[in-house]
Amino acid sequence: MGSKPPPKRVLLLTNSEHGQANVYLATSYALLTLEDEDVEVHFASFDPIRKFVAATSQHAQRDNPRARPIVFHKIDGIDMVSAWSRPEVTAEQQQLEKESMFMKIFLITQAIRRTLVLLKVTLPWTGPEFVQIFWSITEIVHTVQPDIIAVDPCLSPALTALRHIRAKFIILSPNTIKDFSMPLQPRGEALWKYPCTGKAYPYPVPLLSIPSNILLILLSILCGIFDPHRAAIQRHVAAHADSAARLTTLHDLSLADDPTTRLGISKILVANLPSLEFPLRIIPPHIVPCGPMIRPAKPIADVDPDLASWLAQGPTLYINLGTHVLFSEELAVEMATAVRIVIDYVRSVLWRDGRLRGLQVLWKLSRQGEYDVGARKGSRVYEVLGREIESGTVRIVDWIEAEPTAVLGSATVVCAVHHGGANSFLETVCAGIPQVVLPVWMDTFDFARRAEILGIGRWGNQKANRLCEGKELGGVLIDVMVGGRSAGYARRAKELAEICSEHGGGRVVAARHILAEIQEDGENKDGSAETDD
Repeated sequence: MGSKPPPKRVLLLTNSEHGQANVYLATSYALLTLEDEDVEVHFASFDPIRKFVAATSQHAQRDNPRARPIVFHKIDGIDMVSAWSRPEVTAEQQQLEKESMFMKIFLITQAIRRTLVLLKVTLPWTGPEFVQIFWSITEIVHTVQPDIIAVDPCLSPALTALRHIRAKFIILSPNTIKDFSMPLQPRGEALWKYPCTGKAYPYPVPLLSIPSNILLILLSILCGIFDPHRAAIQRHVAAHADSAARLTTLHDLSLADDPTTRLGISKILVANLPSLEFPLRIIPPHIVPCGPMIRPAKPIADVDPDLASWLAQGPTLYINLGTHVLFSEELAVEMATAVRIVIDYVRSVLWRDGRLRGLQVLWKLSRQGEYDVGARKGSRVYEVLGREIESGTVRIVDWIEAEPTAVLGSATVVCAVHHGGANSFLETVCAGIPQVVLPVWMDTFDFARRAEILGIGRWGNQKANRLCEGKELGGVLIDVMVGGRSAGYARRAKELAEICSEHGGGRVVAARHILAEIQEDGENKDGSAETDD
């Protein structure tokens, strides 16, 4: 009788910010619950994600008693969110959002400022901070000695370190196929057909907007190349890490026509599918569309029985723009007005359409400033929705203990309103629910466009010059929830949810691809020879 082979050892390297880390938590769970595999998962990140890693490990062990516990490795240094949340970065970012969220006039100086701020958000560390993380990751890799490494494309110190030590690694990304395939689209379509990230142009770009779209994209590329912050970090890496180390960032991944030879990457696994994407002529072979990688969540009845009972009462509109999108009192009144419009409309048509009888609203409100939404004198939100707040038809809360996927998974949610983050969009798709997207900046505009291209919802603030405008959003909600096209939105949403669940869902597909890499030769497909200019 032969000895049992050792477990396959997988190292996952990610930022601790949930927008990036959720795909790693989901894939960790999948790796540990594959019935035909024995996997040892090592999870390296910053301390804020530690408790979620522990919860995922426990969840996997409950569902598969054979599962090994996840081994957590703390990366030394400041996490990405803390780095980009420094006052000087957030103040500039907030100012740009105020100036240009939906500005129609193109300003070159504004475009350059916006791009430089974005680059600093995705590369928020100082030179010494970057090098500290670089060495910490290098040490973790040498300690773990993994069979394969999957790395977050926004964790640039890890990309730089792994490329430098010539490790075998793949990218595991919450990003889309489009984000990594633009350089390979034919006839220069990346410049004139697809809207520049962060601009509210329609798709395809209208003829009159093509010149400014091209200029914006070229400016963003040039800003990335000549970014002084990037240059300063590269100098510090050369001086204090290794002169041969080449700084590698998400910007490099997005612009490389073939990162398998230029950057030493084996594959890029994305939480996306062609059926959820913009129409693309070319999907390069190094990009592997896995589908949405959704981490498992406790049933809402186990986490918040009261909310579960309330949700079960009737069809529910779920509004959750996350923790980073803040509502001033003025914007809260606009949202309340939209809710008022849709509630009144539903009541007026109940005699001929009773699908939304008993409609209720769950609204997670992250406030900017101090103001009240309850029955107090001067509460402007209460003035709009007082009757519904009093009756419990509308619930406005600061926090929801249950995971968004658990809320979306309740059978009564009929529409979700969110800001267009990748996780929010994909979680709603997987739940089979129509959605209304209120994009705020950068790639959130792309997800608003996707909702409309795919026929699963609407862009809710396309005409507004702010986060939301009551009359516009109210009309969009009516269209999606009860209008003549509402049945089509619901039907298409369910069709896409079924597609996303095939082969066990994206997290299982990603897990299988990661393990398949171990079966191949230990060298990269180019013979581990890295080619740099």
